[in-house]
Amino acid sequence: MVQVDVFWSYGIGASFALAAHRQLRRLRAQREGEKWKVDWWDKTNLIGALREGVKRGRDAGTLNKREYSKLRKLVEELAEKNAPALQDEYFVKTLLFLSLLFVPSGAVLLWGNPSWETMQVGEYETISKWLVGAFTATNITQGILGYLVTYNYLMRGKYFKAALQPVLAYLGFFFILANGWDNRGYQRFFSRDRESFERSDSSSRADKVRGFVSSDVVRILLFFGMFFLPLMYYWIIQWILEGYYQEKGIEPDPEVVLKEAAESFAWLNLVIFGYTLGSAIAATFLIRKLGWIKGLLVAAALSYLVGISKWGAGPAMAKKIMRLDSLEGKPIEPLFSG
Repeated sequence: MVQVDVFWSYGIGASFALAAHRQLRRLRAQREGEKWKVDWWDKTNLIGALREGVKRGRDAGTLNKREYSKLRKLVEELAEKNAPALQDEYFVKTLLFLSLLFVPSGAVLLWGNPSWETMQVGEYETISKWLVGAFTATNITQGILGYLVTYNYLMRGKYFKAALQPVLAYLGFFFILANGWDNRGYQRFFSRDRESFERSDSSSRADKVRGFVSSDVVRILLFFGMFFLPLMYYWIIQWILEGYYQEKGIEPDPEVVLKEAAESFAWLNLVIFGYTLGSAIAATFLIRKLGWIKGLLVAAALSYLVGISKWGAGPAMAKKIMRLDSLEGKPIEPLFSG
């Protein structure tokens, strides 16, 4: 669980940025039209706060002059490069989604079932408190990273590279779920705990499924899933259609919106559960048959040809989901003047 959430949170952040690609590009190009202005991210205020904090650090003897110079330069670069990406409602909603829904779901699962899924390498007595802290933190930081990487590709007009961010994240997510580190990830996922997994060879498949379905793991997954999955799909589809209608100047009929939302939902799930999950299942099968090296090489080649290369279905699917005629757009000036 700790391993897969790193990929999933990155994919969530990347998906949200990708869904709002038209709105984000418009806001970046027309800064005066931004709906959200975040005063605390103003460069002057930020550097001023940094100077004050560093001054206190120097006074306390915990930070020398050289460290201060490096830190100041780094923060100035980050502020210049990413400030526009962090001043819109889409980023704020992404951050709220990750912190208020995604992080709690992972924390509850980890605390309630430390020997489930990929966490079967640990127990309450052996899991470090620092690992728990890092896990909950990365569920937010990886989402921010996915959002910013995708955002910067979008601003450069590299739509296909932007679209690959959530796709590659879900490939990693499902590969770990299906294969794990021992080619038995799927068995571990469908085992309610370590004891159930270790006796999987002697238990009937029906008993194993019944045990998993009735487990606390499934109850937690269903409880949080009924909150954040509908919201995640709703925002992604709403932002895609909203941006498309605004760009084309369309006032769509409600029936048309419903039909196109259903189509977007179908295309999204075809990529997620058809291509990425299918690729992970194929990789698990190939590794079992051919061994790790040959299996991974064949699986990677197939995934590349089918979904990532220009000869595969990936570019066409990206155009379909993002409602674009071309996967190359005009770059937007990376920095604003004034």
